[in-house]
Parts: sequence; C-alpha cells; structure tokens
Amino acid sequence: MSQKGRHLLRKGARIAIVAFAVEALLTVAAPSVVLPVFAHAEAQTPVTEEEIAGKPFCVSRQVIHARPEQVWQVLTDYANAPRVFPMMKKCDVIEDHGSNKVVRHEVVPSGPCGSFEYILALKESAPKALEWHRIKGDFKEVDGFWKLEPLDNGHSTLVTYSSHVNGGLFIPQILIKRQCKTDMPIVMSCLKKQAETGAKIAERPGSTRSQ
Repeated sequence: MSQKGRHLLRKGARIAIVAFAVEALLTVAAPSVVLPVFAHAEAQTPVTEEEIAGKPFCVSRQVIHARPEQVWQVLTDYANAPRVFPMMKKCDVIEDHGSNKVVRHEVVPSGPCGSFEYILALKESAPKALEWHRIKGDFKEVDGFWKLEPLDNGHSTLVTYSSHVNGGLFIPQILIKRQCKTDMPIVMSCLKKQAETGAKIAERPGSTRSQ
C-alpha cells in the first residue's frame, strides 16, 4: 500500500472511531446530552441528499438578506476565507486564469478528525455560480457548487450549497455524509453572517491582510 493510502486509511479509521463513539454516547445518554452549537445551525438550515449529474450530493439552501453581489464577494475572497469559515485552515490561489482558478484547500472538519488537503479547479460565473472539482489531494472526488439566485428585487439571495465528496476505499461514504450534514450548516451560517453584516474582513482586529 502506498504512503498516501496508509495516510487516508489512518484518517478513515480515526473518523470511524470518533463517529461511532459519539453515536454510542447519544444513544446511551441522550436525555442528558447538551447538543453543540452547530446542531442549532443544522436545525435552521437542513441538509438534503439529492442526485445531481448522476452523483449523490449533500445540498443546503438558505435565504441571505444581502444582494447576490455581496454574497459573491464573500465567496470569492479566497485569501480571507479562513477568517470567515471555521473549518477552512488554508485557501491559496495557486493559478489564476480569470474566471478559472486553481486553489489549494486545507480543511479541518468539526470534531477530532484531523485535517485534509486537496487542490480544486474552480469556475466562476459571477455573480451566479461557483463550481469546483478535485484535481488532486485527499479523497477520490470533491465536487460542488454555490448557486446564487436573486430574491426581493435583488435585495436578498437564495443560496444553494451543494457538495459531493467520495472518500474512496479508505473513508466510508456514510461517515462523509454525516460530516457534511454537520458542517455544511455551519458554513452557510458563517456566509450569511458575513454577507449580511457587510463587515470588512481586512479591518477586523488581528487581521494581517496587506492594504
């Protein structure tokens, strides 16, 4: 087995152990368990499973009270993505060809699952859609898209966030879907907060972004 295969196998085993431990805890002690903050986000922004282009996707939809252009600005501010989305540790544009970009991501899912790194090819269709697919790195497949639809004469936006992740032989698909249903509402909540407040990330305390 290759070094990469052993690396993914260890991650898959670690995720499985954590998932089954949490499930056992909730089953045995459900009346006394206090659900974490992300559980409330999940209740507000449900994640459904839908088939898109022959693949199973986890899909979340949310109305954000900001113009599509404002939401788009947050989504495409790659340098500041780690300041907006808690699961994003790094987001580096390594190739920029206008509306087509190649971006390196390092993500840390909620819970003690460790980090994952992969490179995505992004296609921007401003300010309506942002699509991506994996070029290389962890996981077998990483596909997804953001879709922005104007509401209320363009003053609000219906945001659709869709994600398909295939862990291959080393990470069971049921665990990936479970993690998506936990983390996607957090991502959507962070996007909503940032787009609606219109705060300038570069002016936040502790920001080191160059002017």
